[in-house]
Amino acid sequence: MNLNDLLGFKPADFRNRDVSVEEMLSWFDACDAAWVHSGDSRDPHAELTSGKCSNGFFDCLRVLKYVKLSEILANQLARKIRSTIGDQNVDWVIASPMAGITFGHDVARALGAQVFMFTEKHPDDKDAMLWNRLAIPEGASVLQIEELTTTAKTLNAVQAAVNAGNPNPVNWLPFIGILVHRPPQLPVDHYGDRKVITLIETEVWAVDPDKCQLCASGSVRYKPKTHWKQLTGKA
Repeated sequence: MNLNDLLGFKPADFRNRDVSVEEMLSWFDACDAAWVHSGDSRDPHAELTSGKCSNGFFDCLRVLKYVKLSEILANQLARKIRSTIGDQNVDWVIASPMAGITFGHDVARALGAQVFMFTEKHPDDKDAMLWNRLAIPEGASVLQIEELTTTAKTLNAVQAAVNAGNPNPVNWLPFIGILVHRPPQLPVDHYGDRKVITLIETEVWAVDPDKCQLCASGSVRYKPKTHWKQLTGKA
């Protein structure tokens, strides 16, 4: 499987079948969107958005930038969500910026939601989100979608922002749809009272720098989104 193969996919061919985790992982590999540390302490390792160190990384945007792949993966997640929640109505879908925006929109469309919207990054607080453009009507059912979750930091910030910024109480459905779920330790099947529904799930450790064995051995930390070539060693 290579990138040219993926770009020839037709979303309609995947609409009524489940794609295996192994197949989806091969798509990430073909898009150069997944990295795992070699085990050699001299090689660099990842610095996550949270500031923690990690031995693995998924760059979902490298896959989701391809419109047809985003649609296929969104339909796959929507199928899994529907198999879990049944005919329960989904009025609104909320996602986080930035890679989650187009993916969340695709999931919303696949689920038949009436409205899709996303939070915004707080200009003065990198750990916070804002919700101040729209009002979710009281009683509307709201589903959160994330393209990637590691420590739940962004996931929780989205929910907190919507709860704080919305003029009415928010009726969150007790589920969260996630494309790639990579918690430091499995199993993690709930965040708060919301059940995780995910397509790809793998354990990738994340620790503070002062507890990172790779840092202690002299391994350089790189932020994957801005230093992908240095992290992976690929041209």
